Amino acid sequence: MPKLPSWLANTMEKVISNKIYQVEVVETKMLSSNLKCVTFKGDFFDAKFIPGMEVLFRVNANEYRHYTLSAFDQMNETCEVIFYLNRQGPGHSLAVNIQKGDTLKLILDRARIKYKEESNQHFFFGDETSLGLYESLGKKVVDADLEYFGILELQEENLCSVEQLNLLIDVVPSDVDTPAKNAINWMENMHPMCWEMWQNATFYLTGRAKSIQLFKRYLKQRGVSFRQIVTMPYWEIGKVGGA
Repeated sequence: MPKLPSWLANTMEKVISNKIYQVEVVETKMLSSNLKCVTFKGDFFDAKFIPGMEVLFRVNANEYRHYTLSAFDQMNETCEVIFYLNRQGPGHSLAVNIQKGDTLKLILDRARIKYKEESNQHFFFGDETSLGLYESLGKKVVDADLEYFGILELQEENLCSVEQLNLLIDVVPSDVDTPAKNAINWMENMHPMCWEMWQNATFYLTGRAKSIQLFKRYLKQRGVSFRQIVTMPYWEIGKVGGA
């Protein structure tokens, strides 16, 4: 989201006051040295949560940052966000300093990546910035008694985070100089029958823009149709991202 003059940000919050919730941090948990899971509690009885829902936090006087809810519990009026502490970007200071007992303003936005109800199989590709989305979509798939799988490229110190989230996704180390290479190599080593079983799946590609571009090209070379692929770039080197 672009920078806004502080007066305009203040005015906007008045206009969308029905989407703003005062929340309290009720739990924080480190999934790795730079992945932080935070649970918020608020008066969410009228909130319309759906898998893939994004929220905004105002990180300073002029800027907001988007994050995808990794979980929500309408009955207990809680929701959860996984923050990637990338040590850069306007959102880092907010995320790294959040602690239990803090109160913040949470703005409900929309789901830019929506769960494909018509699909019986869901394949996820991404990185640290994709974890919240795929935890949310994965729960939806399991609740529907369907199948999901995928591959994430993660930094070495974050490889253990998937196990803590109980995600049914494999991981490979990321390489900043060769985006998507390790994930594509992993795909190439899949048994041919896997391609036959998953050829009609919906493929969700999120995270680094260059990785998405290369992985999408690979999928199309393998015969996956354009209509099966959903993409959403969150960041790229040299550009200000969502965190």
